[in-house]
Amino acid sequence: MTAASAPAYVWQPSTAEIAARAGIDPAEVIRADQNTSPFSPPWAGEVASRFASGVNEYPAARYRDLRRAVAEHTGADESMVVPGAGADELILLAGRGVLRPGDRAVAESPTYAMYRIATLQAGAEYRSVPRVLPGAAFPTDALAAAARDAALTWLCVPANPTGDRPERAAVDAVVGAAGGVVVIDAAYAEFAGDGWGGYAAATPGVIVLGTLSKAFALAGARVGYALAAPEHAALLDRIRPPGSVSSLSVALALRSLAERSWMEEHVARVIELRRDLADGLRRLGLDPRPSSTNFVLAEVGPEAARIAGGLMDRGIVPRSFPDGHPLSEFLRFTVRTPQHQERMLDALDRELR
Repeated sequence: MTAASAPAYVWQPSTAEIAARAGIDPAEVIRADQNTSPFSPPWAGEVASRFASGVNEYPAARYRDLRRAVAEHTGADESMVVPGAGADELILLAGRGVLRPGDRAVAESPTYAMYRIATLQAGAEYRSVPRVLPGAAFPTDALAAAARDAALTWLCVPANPTGDRPERAAVDAVVGAAGGVVVIDAAYAEFAGDGWGGYAAATPGVIVLGTLSKAFALAGARVGYALAAPEHAALLDRIRPPGSVSSLSVALALRSLAERSWMEEHVARVIELRRDLADGLRRLGLDPRPSSTNFVLAEVGPEAARIAGGLMDRGIVPRSFPDGHPLSEFLRFTVRTPQHQERMLDALDRELR
């Protein structure tokens, strides 16, 4: 498969489309499908207004201040840091940089769709190692065996879309068995209390990806980073576009990384709201899976597609999965504000009846 014929990422309908469908104002739509924060950093407006006078200039392509701030946040050496426009750009760069036509990449299934897209765009073969439902335990042995002859192994820790966190011993087993590079996508690391800077430094064959979209609530700014040994960091830097992270995004990122206490309070609040959301789903007779992220996955049964459609008719967008997908009878709900979660659970109660 060539890059031209590789699949594209499929998004849910836009907020404007959902609002038109429900006959409501777009501000009333609840996006419970995108795993974003229910809150915005309180200084975002201030940073944006101060930046306005410099919007006519390009960002500094080396991003030295951003690299330094990420290094301080993660405990990694500055030489290991590669910035990107969200973790998604770095996933694509890792695929392009590591894989060659005919190579093989492996990942568990289900997992984040961008890994397959990045693999196929590089002209490589993508092999998935399934979890077994209903327990859906992380397939440590099978994935480690598949990783032995793979040029690249994708790991999402904590996992998306299931929400659980593979044990460090399982990660170590896969990394230790891998015959090629292992990319650990740690987009939700802060919700699990994980730190990967030392791991990336001690494990040369690993590239760790992080983002400011989740715990730092900057999804709209599109700021991500990779942590890798100098060899792999240099590889990613060689193929990285020179200015893909905007100057405004850099300004927001630097302020957010300097305000670590706000991030920690935000994560604690989201975890509390996640607990409330899971409790609410249980009151409706559902059994949500354990989560170490900012979302909750719950099995709703063979009517999942109909229920998701009914919720969208009410202006609420869960993450649903197509027929044939391992999670086709599940819905995933992003943590929202208390008021939005109350409305979401009330609507779900009506659809489940």
